[in-house]
Amino acid sequence: MASLKNKRIVIKLGTSTITHGSKHLDRAHMLEIVRVVHQLIEKKAQVVLVSSGAIAAGREYLNYPELPKDVCYKQMLASVGQVKLIEEWEKLFNIYNLRVGQILLTRADLESRERYLNARDTLFSCLEMGVVPIINENDAVGIAEIKVGDNDNLAALSAVLIEASQVILLTDQKGLYTSDPRKNKDAKLIKVVDKIDEHINEIAGGSGTTLGTGGMATKIKAAKVATEAGVEMIIGSGDNPSDILAFVQGNGECTTFKPSHKPVLARKSWLSTATRAVGTIVVDNGAANALVNKGSSLLPKGIIETKREFLRGATVEVVDEKGNLIARGLTRYSSDELNLILRKSSKDIEKILGFTHGDEAIHRDDLVLIEK
Repeated sequence: MASLKNKRIVIKLGTSTITHGSKHLDRAHMLEIVRVVHQLIEKKAQVVLVSSGAIAAGREYLNYPELPKDVCYKQMLASVGQVKLIEEWEKLFNIYNLRVGQILLTRADLESRERYLNARDTLFSCLEMGVVPIINENDAVGIAEIKVGDNDNLAALSAVLIEASQVILLTDQKGLYTSDPRKNKDAKLIKVVDKIDEHINEIAGGSGTTLGTGGMATKIKAAKVATEAGVEMIIGSGDNPSDILAFVQGNGECTTFKPSHKPVLARKSWLSTATRAVGTIVVDNGAANALVNKGSSLLPKGIIETKREFLRGATVEVVDEKGNLIARGLTRYSSDELNLILRKSSKDIEKILGFTHGDEAIHRDDLVLIEK
């Protein structure tokens, strides 16, 4: 095996991988995963796990109760299951004298720049001390507004967070096929995806299991998040954990999504992947051209209108006159303030508002262009 020294690898384990297709945690299968992680660490790689399976573990622990479909019961299962899941991982990693640390996240932890950096520091500290971080979404308290929503995207965001080399999504399929292999026996595995385009989005299918929440469409979305930040993403089967070693080396039956040749910088990765836009700024053609082709900041003079209310420091989408999304950025002014200074020269901001936060509505350092 080639040198893996200091290579950061995020491995996402879907519920179908943790249970090995059953209704309960498959401890023998989980132990095989641990054995492979130990081999990677022995080769000086740094490994982070994103582990699904809390709700499945909760159901198993409570002996598969018949429950109402209310969200609170799923959260109860997650609360019970998170304890049992991390307990099982701890027992299995102890066999190889490895320590684990649990990190529960929500989108709110990633959208706040301060909390994002705190999570990053915690992960780096774990890796420095030889602790294997095990990440999961905090489903016990998560609601739609603050959830990432699936562990595929959580894994991609975690890989961006720690500037990983690779993120590997283990699932019940070998990768992305030309069509759904469950319905079409002639479907072919796509080995390499250089760029995620409309064709790739179109052939992504739905969820293949009843236990998990992530289908192929969510994995393509996760791949876009990872690759735009310069992280290679691999989708492969979790049926045989030893295959992970081949995936890390760029071999095996899997689909590899190549990272962008122009990855965005760390701060802009956070802005483009972890934050959620709460408003929209419409700009004229001159401003759109300056943003896209000249690397300029957005000045109030180029703004036509704002949509939805937002506060200073909010993440907003920037669209052109035709409604095409061209950028995302952190605004220096609220929507109410922008409505007073739009189409005006920057030198008049203080006169109009009675104060200024700078000449720019969005500074270019707080702006990331959206690739078409």
